[in-house]
Amino acid sequence: MVDVGGSNVKMMVSGSDEMRKFPSGNELTANAMVEGVKAATEEWQFDCITLGFPGLVKNGALQREPLNLSGGWLSFDFAAAFGHPVRIINDAALQALANYLEGRMLFVGFGTSVGTSIIADDVIIPIEVGLIPFSRKENFVSQLSKEARKRNGQSQWQEAVHQAIFLLQDIFWPSDTVIGGGNAKHLDPLPPKCRRSGNHDAIRGAERLWEGFDLFATPYGTTWRITRNGGSI
Repeated sequence: MVDVGGSNVKMMVSGSDEMRKFPSGNELTANAMVEGVKAATEEWQFDCITLGFPGLVKNGALQREPLNLSGGWLSFDFAAAFGHPVRIINDAALQALANYLEGRMLFVGFGTSVGTSIIADDVIIPIEVGLIPFSRKENFVSQLSKEARKRNGQSQWQEAVHQAIFLLQDIFWPSDTVIGGGNAKHLDPLPPKCRRSGNHDAIRGAERLWEGFDLFATPYGTTWRITRNGGSI
């Protein structure tokens, strides 16, 4: 698993709880990401890679350059660069897939930005909520991001998170709400009717993009369709 975030690139491999990472940021190119992953995991043994990408993915391919990273991503051949098959999924969809059980689940990740995905009856739908108005002058990302927590303080940030989750639950009516991302650990208490996930859970979502696991997700346009018990569509 390679999960490209706005602050770090995180890596895990099946069969291990270890997570390795290195800084990302707005100067990180696709080629630099690959070289960093190779250097950090040179002794790992694996057959394929799931890449979690912070942006729009359609039919398993990138559709635009990431907003919080440097350029050179859209036309990059990740499989050739890594020397292994690569399947790509939106990063919030990756975390949602990792935590999905059944029914309608809302995932909201609080990190450098805000990542959101809903899974409705085995269909994964990433949702861009960052520009949704939060107040007359602010939007979601300006109140819920890592920078907002530093700027406004823990108390104001946590209150904003609770308000945002209440609003999203009222819109999507999930039977299950999962909060993740690097800042999820700072929430105490969690908003009502929520459970917390950690970044380490993402390896389960990475596995579920390949045949042979309990759930198997395949791209269909800008969504992913889940088949159960490791079957194929």
